[in-house]
Amino acid sequence: MPSIILTKEDLADTVAYFRQQDALSFDVETVGAHRGVPSQNQITWLSMATHGAAVAIPMGHPNGDTLISKATRKKNRETGTFEAIPAVYDEPPAQLRPGQIFEALQPLLFGEQYRKICHNAVFDLVSVAKYYDGALPTPKYGCTLVASWLLDENRLNGLKPRVISEYGHKYDTENVGRRVEIHPFSTVARYALLDAKYTWLLWKRMVPLLQAEGLSRAMSLELQVLEVLLEMALTGAPVDLDALHALDADLTVQVARIIEEVYKAAGQVFNINSTRQKADILFGKKSAGGQGIKPSKLTQGGRKKKREGTKPTIYDYSTDAEELKKHDDNAVCSALLEYQEVNKLLGTYVHGYLGDESGGRPSIIFDGRIYPTFKQYGTVSGRFSASEPNLQNVPAPGSPLGAAVRGLFVAPQEKVTILQENTPVELGWVLLIADYGQIELRVMAHFLGCGAWYDGFHAGVDAHTATANAVFGVPFEEVTKDQRSRSKTLAFATLFGAQAATVAKSMGSTVQEAQAFLDLQERKMPEVGKFQNWLIGEALKHEVPHIRTLVGRKRRLPDLSSSTDWIREKAERQCLNSLIQGSAADLNKMAIIRMGHLCKKNREWLRLSLTVHDELVVHCREDKVEEGSALLQQAMIGPGIQEILNVPITADVKVCDRWSEAK
Repeated sequence: MPSIILTKEDLADTVAYFRQQDALSFDVETVGAHRGVPSQNQITWLSMATHGAAVAIPMGHPNGDTLISKATRKKNRETGTFEAIPAVYDEPPAQLRPGQIFEALQPLLFGEQYRKICHNAVFDLVSVAKYYDGALPTPKYGCTLVASWLLDENRLNGLKPRVISEYGHKYDTENVGRRVEIHPFSTVARYALLDAKYTWLLWKRMVPLLQAEGLSRAMSLELQVLEVLLEMALTGAPVDLDALHALDADLTVQVARIIEEVYKAAGQVFNINSTRQKADILFGKKSAGGQGIKPSKLTQGGRKKKREGTKPTIYDYSTDAEELKKHDDNAVCSALLEYQEVNKLLGTYVHGYLGDESGGRPSIIFDGRIYPTFKQYGTVSGRFSASEPNLQNVPAPGSPLGAAVRGLFVAPQEKVTILQENTPVELGWVLLIADYGQIELRVMAHFLGCGAWYDGFHAGVDAHTATANAVFGVPFEEVTKDQRSRSKTLAFATLFGAQAATVAKSMGSTVQEAQAFLDLQERKMPEVGKFQNWLIGEALKHEVPHIRTLVGRKRRLPDLSSSTDWIREKAERQCLNSLIQGSAADLNKMAIIRMGHLCKKNREWLRLSLTVHDELVVHCREDKVEEGSALLQQAMIGPGIQEILNVPITADVKVCDRWSEAK
């Protein structure tokens, strides 16, 4: 068969050959304003590989191979900006239509006997589904991106870096995949074909490695998660457009007000978005109109200068939020912090959703819904990350701005009609939202197996009250609000390795007082320090120091054996955190799988929409709230998951119309 498929006969021969195999890899190239949103993009190439074959199938590429005129730029007289003018090529060869291609590929993509392997499988599988009226290719699946991440979470796991690392071949020097439509036909054909070929080769190489490293169980879990993410990618999250436009107007007014406050506090007008001018205002001498603040955090360029023996200037120091928070008693810093927070919300959660025509940024709302991309491989800990939009960074619900953003996400507004006693009844939807109660501290108590947290959870007492009971020596019922608040700070200092300076900031105390408090906890709760030392020792027994989470996923910490004190100490703090966060992520993914299966059985009235940290957000038909709530709780803490930890797990289910109402 030819490597580029242009006729129905060659396509039929290709499908016939692939149907004789047990698995195939495939990859899509997409175009359009929403090329990165799989439910909305347009496929112009699909490439496949299997045992002994690799092909590229174009379905609408606009260019031939002969260059007629080079790419250039033209100045827009009205705006003064330069606009890109793409290169012009001759006509491409005749290509099959998408309908012809996807009809021919249906036996492969929907055959249960074939494993479908992709690099970033959610993207490719959902991109294809729209050509089958939203039907997803049938499992079994494989994902080399997930496999590569499990084999080493600390490296770059994109397809190109993996190919360079494994095979020493750099085949995409022009970044063709970013905009396939501007490149000549043969260049894209070669690129697409190699994407599929190397995905196939990597899969064959990685499966034995996963088995050898004891990661088969973790990979099985992640492939089940992948199946649920596919459904979530098609479900999306409804957004209240009226509330979004109102928030746009409100935040725009707030930003203007805060800018005036910054200028008033500084005593002068300056470019608030210029790091150089901010450095002049913040770090400049008071005699010259500055605030006289002593800078402390070097930028990347500043650190490079210091390493090279050059003395950094004030412009080599950071003016980011972390630096500003150190001086939040200064009026300029305080106003700049507020500006950064509100302006980020406006840019990220308003203009990021609605789009910005002046900046060439399209809206990410389609038919009243946003379709986030949830990345199961997006962090070293095993927790999800998200993009388009990044819901993991939505502000805390306790703040007015956080509540405003979460309030944008609502239950589906469409109505469904069902028959009740032969009478048509119109019904709406609600949100079911559940999150684990103190899950990371419960995981910690599970691993400790004794002590204040372990005993407290078994007694039905929350972790912070149990900490106060142990540290302050007071009965549970006599713990004060202040003691509980301080104990909460201690708990998270333990989980995240926070040191005295950070604890002091959180508690509003001196560093000395915070250190004394940490020392007191260490004496009163010795099981924590003993376990941490044991864990580090276990990690160091391996050639590459690592820990394993509940499902056996590795978190590699090579810096544990560093001879440099601060590097080693940082890794030691990460060691415990990696175990706890990673194991909590395992539990969350198990719950997602369980909920995904329940939603699939009850799809007409129950759909999983979002996962954010330890929360699950579900769409439920209003007449099924009681049953849906029970199923959600069963998924998170029911039989089969409750037994995983040797302390009780809790999860509260809230019924609401807006995400913000759940807290």
